[in-house]
Amino acid sequence: MNFSELKEIIGQYSNTVKLHPNFLFRGHSDTRWKLEPTFTRLANKKKLNRNTALQLERESVNKFSISASQLLPIEKTIDLTLARFKSSDGHGIDFFGWFSIMQHFSAPTRSLDWTTSPWVALYFACCELEDCDGAIWIVDFNKATTCAERKLDGNNFVDQMMHSESPEIVFITMAFNSNERIEAQQGRFSICTNPLANHEVQLHEYDSLVKIDIPKEIKPVILKELNQMNITAKTLFPGIDGLGKSIYEYCCLWDKGSFIK
Repeated sequence: MNFSELKEIIGQYSNTVKLHPNFLFRGHSDTRWKLEPTFTRLANKKKLNRNTALQLERESVNKFSISASQLLPIEKTIDLTLARFKSSDGHGIDFFGWFSIMQHFSAPTRSLDWTTSPWVALYFACCELEDCDGAIWIVDFNKATTCAERKLDGNNFVDQMMHSESPEIVFITMAFNSNERIEAQQGRFSICTNPLANHEVQLHEYDSLVKIDIPKEIKPVILKELNQMNITAKTLFPGIDGLGKSIYEYCCLWDKGSFIK
């Protein structure tokens, strides 16, 4: 497969300009990686059962939210009045909101990042592990959402997240506490009622998931094309950390014909 063929395949999954996308995309630098969030991998490595995983998660979110409220400006923390995303008794943690902040600062959560842009996903599929084939995952948003709501059957999603006996349901949502990085990457999130679950299983059950393998040989070609489209670490990671990543990319893509007068 070359880049032109890859673009033709991806072109079959286009998003129109509207509030909710037709498709979501996720890039993996290694095609062997599963659709497992960071917290899920950690909990499974520790061989936790669902009850103990839920306990660890509650403690982690509590510890982070308490400390973050002292370290971040109030506008960077969470408005807990978002009733839809609280438990049915009106209490509990706004998981969706805190998860987006926690992921921004490298804390493990059960949510998985997606993007509405196939080109952003391609960047993440190619920006690392040049010796491995990459992959881009594609989810049919409408199909996945319809199936999730059918399985939810009118129940409160956060209630289902907080109980160990609830059915496995993968739900796709926007970030309810956005930041520059989420906006730059056109981010969405998938989250499962079971913190130990591989999202791939449910999304396949919804018949909403497609995977495209990317040969390692064309990763540099893709990165050069994306660079021309201004899809780089500097634009996707606003701030000094993105600038640092962009210099690494510059060194990798550098044309030997370059010179400074």
